[in-house]
Amino acid sequence: MKSNLKSTLYIIFLYWYVNIKDEQKCATVYAETPNLRNGWSIKNVALHNGENNLNEKYADYLNDTVEGNSKMDAIEEGLSGQSEEAVVEAQQEGEEVEPPPEEAPPQPVDEQEAKQAAEEAQRFATEAEKAAAQATQAAQDAEKAAQAAQAAQDAAKEIEKNEEKIKAVVEQATSAKQQAQKASGEAKTAKEKAAAATKAAEQAAAAAAAKTTEEAKTNKQQAMDQKGLAEEALKRAKEAATNAQQAKENAEIALEITKAEAAIAEAEKAITDAAHAKSEAQKAFDEAKKEADKVDASKVKSLKNAEEEAKSAAEAESTVTKEAEKAKGEAAKAKQAAEKAKAEEKEKEKEENLNTARDEAKNALASAKEATNAAKTAQKAKENAEIALERTKAEVSKELAEKEVLAAKEAQKEAEAAKNKAKAASDKVTSENEAVNKATLASKRADEALGRAQEYATIAEKAAGEAQKAETVQTAQVASKKAKDAETSANYERIIAELAAEVAKAEAAKDEAKKEFEEAKTAGEQAEAVGAVIGADKAKEKAKVEAGKAKEQLDKAEALAKKVSKAEYEVTEKSVSEAKEKVSEIHEAAKAAKTAKDLAVKAANVAKHILNAEKAKTDAQQAKEAAVKAKTEAEKYASESKAEKATAAATAAATAADTATDKATKAEKESADAVTEANVNPDEIPDKEEEVKKKATQAADFSKEAVKAKNEALIEAEVAKAEAAKEEANMAQIEAGKAKAEAEKAAQTVQLSEVSEAKGKAENMATQAKEYADTAAQGAKEVNDSADSIRNEAKTEKTEEITKKIEELKVKAENASKAAKAAKKVQTEAELAAAVAKAAVAKDEAKKAQNAADDAKNKAEEAAKTVESKAKGEAASAAAKAKEYTTTAENAATEVSSKAKEAETEVDNNWDDEQKKAGITEKVNHVKQETSKSINAAEGAKRAKEVAELALKVVSAEVENDKAKKAVTTAGVAKEEAKKAVESAEKSKGEAESAVEDAETAKDEEKEVEKKAQEVTENANAAQEQLNIAEEELKKAQEANNEEKLQSAKTKALAAVDEAVKKGQAADAAANEAKNRAAKATEAADKAKKAAAESALKKKLNVLEIVKKYSKEGYNTVDSDEHVLNEVEEQASEEKEEEEEEEEAEDSVSNEVEIEDDEEEEAEEIEEEETEPDKTETDNTNTEGEKSGDNPPHSDTAPQEQKQSVKPSEQGDKPLSDSNAQALLEENYKNVANFKKMADGLTKNIISTIDGNTDVLDTLKDFAEDLNQFIFSM
Repeated sequence: MKSNLKSTLYIIFLYWYVNIKDEQKCATVYAETPNLRNGWSIKNVALHNGENNLNEKYADYLNDTVEGNSKMDAIEEGLSGQSEEAVVEAQQEGEEVEPPPEEAPPQPVDEQEAKQAAEEAQRFATEAEKAAAQATQAAQDAEKAAQAAQAAQDAAKEIEKNEEKIKAVVEQATSAKQQAQKASGEAKTAKEKAAAATKAAEQAAAAAAAKTTEEAKTNKQQAMDQKGLAEEALKRAKEAATNAQQAKENAEIALEITKAEAAIAEAEKAITDAAHAKSEAQKAFDEAKKEADKVDASKVKSLKNAEEEAKSAAEAESTVTKEAEKAKGEAAKAKQAAEKAKAEEKEKEKEENLNTARDEAKNALASAKEATNAAKTAQKAKENAEIALERTKAEVSKELAEKEVLAAKEAQKEAEAAKNKAKAASDKVTSENEAVNKATLASKRADEALGRAQEYATIAEKAAGEAQKAETVQTAQVASKKAKDAETSANYERIIAELAAEVAKAEAAKDEAKKEFEEAKTAGEQAEAVGAVIGADKAKEKAKVEAGKAKEQLDKAEALAKKVSKAEYEVTEKSVSEAKEKVSEIHEAAKAAKTAKDLAVKAANVAKHILNAEKAKTDAQQAKEAAVKAKTEAEKYASESKAEKATAAATAAATAADTATDKATKAEKESADAVTEANVNPDEIPDKEEEVKKKATQAADFSKEAVKAKNEALIEAEVAKAEAAKEEANMAQIEAGKAKAEAEKAAQTVQLSEVSEAKGKAENMATQAKEYADTAAQGAKEVNDSADSIRNEAKTEKTEEITKKIEELKVKAENASKAAKAAKKVQTEAELAAAVAKAAVAKDEAKKAQNAADDAKNKAEEAAKTVESKAKGEAASAAAKAKEYTTTAENAATEVSSKAKEAETEVDNNWDDEQKKAGITEKVNHVKQETSKSINAAEGAKRAKEVAELALKVVSAEVENDKAKKAVTTAGVAKEEAKKAVESAEKSKGEAESAVEDAETAKDEEKEVEKKAQEVTENANAAQEQLNIAEEELKKAQEANNEEKLQSAKTKALAAVDEAVKKGQAADAAANEAKNRAAKATEAADKAKKAAAESALKKKLNVLEIVKKYSKEGYNTVDSDEHVLNEVEEQASEEKEEEEEEEEAEDSVSNEVEIEDDEEEEAEEIEEEETEPDKTETDNTNTEGEKSGDNPPHSDTAPQEQKQSVKPSEQGDKPLSDSNAQALLEENYKNVANFKKMADGLTKNIISTIDGNTDVLDTLKDFAEDLNQFIFSM
């Protein structure tokens, strides 16, 4: 605004200067140019331009001011024109001035006079107005002078030494101004009155023109009155103008003095301002440097500018000092001249002094201006320095804002890290974690603060750019402030971010403390969970104590974390610092909690290690027990099955069990050592962790070795189980096959539906048993294959995996075992079926044995009628036992048939039910027992039968022994007869020569008789001895409770019987021989006695008597007894042969054609024997006796051979023409024919029942050989 006013005034001055005509005349300036300050125009305003006109007097000064003295703006404004109020009044009054009226037509006198009065009034008013204007102008000039003086005073206020002087001058100027203002007021009042009078006069004139004459007169008078008033007002206005002019002059003098003083003050101020500018510039540079030091000063470009501007200010300050001194000298001169002008009364001298004052003041002002310009230069340098300072501040603020961003970013990262840390820690905290939520929110706040800080940093950067472009201090300050505010805001946001980060860190640290406490608590609980393990008490106590300490640190951390959270409500560096301290304390608490946790964990670990050691010991013991159990099972499987692989597996299992036992012992020792290590003061417990762990680890290692050994044992046990199952299934198959064979044999033995059904069932079960055996064998193979794989893996793979594979191995072994059990099941069913068949056969065989025993008993009784017989009683006893056994066999067979069905039902339905296993086994065993009972009873019956038959044999021996006894008697008689014959012959010897020979013959015969009698006695004694043996063995056979004893006794008894019979027959034969020899001796004696003198008739009579004597049936009691005995023995032998043939038929084998051929050959030989019965005629009695004695037949064929040997003897005794001989021959023929039929039947039976059994084949071959021998011996 001031600049515009200056330009306007300058233009007005030039316009006035160009249009001025005379310095002493009035000039009217029509200003059409609008005032830019107030917006009004001056028209037709007449300005008095006389000697007191300020426009002329101050033209040069105004020119100076237009050139721009910044320190004198107030003075310039005071001198630049009228005041606003005066100008407005002048404008209003000017508008009321009208141009001179044109000539009007003639009017009445009064009207003309009134009008003239009005015109004069108007003139007076105009003049009054002019006077008022002059007074006003003077007042205004005085006021401006006073204002200029005041401005000068204000500008020089800083210079204390001129202050009073300037003040006094200003007071003078002010007083003059007041006087001028008073005069102006009076002139204004007069002007107003003149104006009012003029207006009234005009109105009166106008009324006079319009109305009647009287009224015109009246109006005229009024106009004249108003004219007087206007004139009076003009007078007063002129007086006021004069007063105002005087006041103006006084003000002008005061102004010049003031100007001088102001020049001095300006110079002083310039010095002061320059010094201040220099100081401020230097200060700005120092501050800029200080600001730049906040960052990297080398990067602050404005710092150098500040330094340069500070130097420029210093240089300008030197110039100011020089010009200011000059201005002060000139100002002193101006003051002196002004004082003179003030004192002068003459206008001319006053004007000259005043002009001198003006000139000197002007020079002083010019010098002051130079000083001021230099001061401005300094000020500009200062401003530039300040701008540089602000730029520096802006740059620094930008840098600091960026740093704040970096700090905020770092805080955000820390908050994020703290959040993640809290989150990670929360994963280990069991309770709901509020710290994670707080840390997350704090991290979010830090992130948001970072975003805002980045925005502020951007603002600071832009502001720094604006500051670099700023041309003024204010603009630079605004930009700097903007940058500073942005920096402050960034700093604020950084603090928020850091506080948020600290909150997050506090929460994270608190959460860490909580995590440590939770872990310590968990450690304490884990230690407590160890339980009442020996040696863990102190470790448990230590863990509990440290968990308590961790809880204390957690409480402390939580309390501090709350304080850190509250710090966010006060966003200050102090809050950050305090928060950091508290976070540090929280960290310390967390560390302390961690220390407590570590100790708790160590203590808990000690407890756990002790527990682990104890567990390792327990596991090792369990592994040992399991290994030993596996070994026992493997050995059981091996011992039960006798399988080679099962035995090898059992051996390996035993080795593994030994290893497991050894490792278990070592694990137990290490466990005890671990307990010993932990038995210290609780504070020392954590230090023992490694030692205890070492011991526990060693115990665990030994335990693992024990477990591995256990696994090996388990593997081998399963192999043994599978192999045993395979063997068991195979044995079950074999046993089922045997049961099948037994059932088939039973079916071949007897034709019963029950047996046939049992046979079919046994065959079916045998087939299934084979299938199960194959399954078990395949399962055993799979187990072996898997075991081979697992054995190597068990050394490297984890126990859990091996355990799983062992479980799979167990499944395979169990499958094999199940197959074996199934095989055993069908075996059992096959055996039940076979039991039924065998029991039925046993019952049948027992019945047959009973019948045979009864037959033997009957035969024995028949044979023993003529003798005292112990064997007869044994035969009866044996028959009774056979009957008893038969009853038992029948009852047992019935029980088997009934219980076998029940057992079979149980086997079918409940075989896999372990609880019913015992019941099933009991029922099966009962069936087997009853079967065995039946079989044993059948065997007992058969043994009884054999005993009965043996008794029958012994009876024959008893008969032969009786015959031997009789033979002794016969031999004695023969011996006596021979002796008598010899005596008789001796007596007749002398009677004839022929008697001598006969006597000698009689003697020879007597000797032979004696010899034979001795032989008879010996044989009879031997027969008795053998009979005693036979009877003793028979008794043993009767008492025998098993087949071995029976057969042993039987063999011995039969041998004794054979020997007794042979000796008895030998005794009988010898007795017969003795008898014959005695007869011959008698005959010789008779011959000798009768000599040749006897006649042929006597000889004939003697012969007929002998023939008659010996042809009588039953004459020879011994012969008759032998005949009966032979028949009994033959019958018994035939029955026995039938029984043996039936048994041989049951056990027959293949090769039927060969056996049939053999039998046919034997039959043909028998027929040939039968077709040659007359061969026996050539044999005499002695020959047959000798043959019987020298060649004893087989015990089984002895009766037949005896029969054959006895009958020819009888035939030898009887002539062939005798009816008895014929009957004997017919009986022999019938016996041979019956034998042939029996042999044919036996052959056919053998052919139909042979089944490839080698034992049966061998038996048949032996039988064929015996039969051939028997036939050949007939």
